[in-house]
Amino acid sequence: MKKALVTGGCGFLGSSIVRALLDRGVAVRVLALPSEPTINIEGLDVEIERGDILDVEACKRAVAGCDHVFHAAAIYKSYAPDPSRMYAVNLRGTFHVLEACRRADVERVVATASIVALGRPPRGTLGDENLAYDVWDLDFPYSRAKLHSRHIAEDFARWGLDVRIVCPGIVFGPRDIAPTPSGKLILEVAKGAAPPVYFDGGASYVDVRDAAEAHVLAAEKGAPAELYVATEHNLSNRELLLAIDRVLGVRRRYLRLPTPVARAMVVAMNEAAVRAGREPQLARDFFEYSLVPSYFTSRKSKEQLGARYRPIEDSIRDALEWFRQHSYL
Repeated sequence: MKKALVTGGCGFLGSSIVRALLDRGVAVRVLALPSEPTINIEGLDVEIERGDILDVEACKRAVAGCDHVFHAAAIYKSYAPDPSRMYAVNLRGTFHVLEACRRADVERVVATASIVALGRPPRGTLGDENLAYDVWDLDFPYSRAKLHSRHIAEDFARWGLDVRIVCPGIVFGPRDIAPTPSGKLILEVAKGAAPPVYFDGGASYVDVRDAAEAHVLAAEKGAPAELYVATEHNLSNRELLLAIDRVLGVRRRYLRLPTPVARAMVVAMNEAAVRAGREPQLARDFFEYSLVPSYFTSRKSKEQLGARYRPIEDSIRDALEWFRQHSYL
């Protein structure tokens, strides 16, 4: 690997992929939106190409001269009243990037999907790369968008492009510039703005730096057309809150809300947010999705790629420190 393009390289996951590549001595080009801030890669020896993955010519310019491409650019939102742009960027943008790679004879592509593109495993089991998508009962745009973009990547693999796909869990850690829904949760708890309640359900979490490392390992040690789950910590909603509290050094008592009560609260919050023209603390789509614990195993990425994952307390602690340094807290 001599020169790599990272789409979305100024973002949360993308900037960590950039660092993992630079640590290996790889020359890196970043595709950034025309007005996108570059705070996450300031001071790094990278080439910045301005453009939009919805622009075919911008994609051609970006991949030119690169032997590897890491496609991490996407819209990640749990709340999307009008998901049309999310679908456009995550689907059409993915097609443009991979088609540019195919035409430029790029040696290898690593595409970022998500565990939400795999669906939810049956209760009491761990999901893996072979899990069949099951979330057709919910209108959860981000999950659908990641599923269909994953299918696009798999189609290009069938057409002969060397594409490997990484499915991270919910990412935590430093440089969460947006912040993402997971970062917002840490901030709300740290500020004392989150109510001391929880509801049933859970999810799988991973440090953003470990997820980035898994992407680079997929390029180095993975196989064409293979999927790799990159996650580590399967936590109930209550366990996640307690983990954040441990890092903050506080002890709080949390009240379990029955699902009907929690749903009524979330619906009311969403309706109030719509009236006020702002984003709700917890989007209803994300709430409904998380009621079924979505727990996964990272066995394949560990055994085949050599991936390693740090404790979630380290991820939360580093996220909080970054938020403090950048005036989020």
